[in-house]
Amino acid sequence: INDMLETNNCDVSSLVSNIASMVDLNSSFSTDQVLLPTLKSILSSRPNPAKDDEKQPSYRLAWVGSDNGICHIGTSLHKVPLARLQEMYVLLGYNRWELLEVIRILGPFPNVRNTLKGELKVNRLNGVEREGVRMEISYSSMIDGLGKEILAGKEDNIKVVELDIWLANEKALVCTVPGVEGEDPLSGDGSNILFFVAEENLDEQLEKMRAA
Repeated sequence: INDMLETNNCDVSSLVSNIASMVDLNSSFSTDQVLLPTLKSILSSRPNPAKDDEKQPSYRLAWVGSDNGICHIGTSLHKVPLARLQEMYVLLGYNRWELLEVIRILGPFPNVRNTLKGELKVNRLNGVEREGVRMEISYSSMIDGLGKEILAGKEDNIKVVELDIWLANEKALVCTVPGVEGEDPLSGDGSNILFFVAEENLDEQLEKMRAA
């Protein structure tokens, strides 16, 4: 899959098929329902920042099937004039979801980093062919490009986002925007798919983009 993503003209149908095969292969190793406990283990991790070998689980958005997927979990600020999404990262652990958007502004302007933070709830998906987990993210805080934190305050201002998780381990996350009930979310043009890969050097990558 990584090799396909590095090509200029990636065959989307083949990529979607390979992502689906990876999900199904991973679940075929065990007859038990392992996705939910594995995901809960990742979400509940509490790495010690004083230890170099203990890092917060971090993932980079390697491929997304449509702009709708980006807008579903992010701020949509990359859609303003002269703005382009550079990278998107997710940090897990401490039973929270932390989303980092790095947005490039065309012209002599620095990159902008927005950080969204939210609490999580996870439950097993029922009535689906493959094992899946529904994740509910409640965004209650945003740190804008100037470093100013904006709190949701009232409950009415909390943004709730749902994602379906089909694969979760230390190397990758396969998620989809919830779609039409009964349809295979890992098929077709993959417009609802968000594919994340582990990012081992997040701080270094942010430094390179001047978004640390």
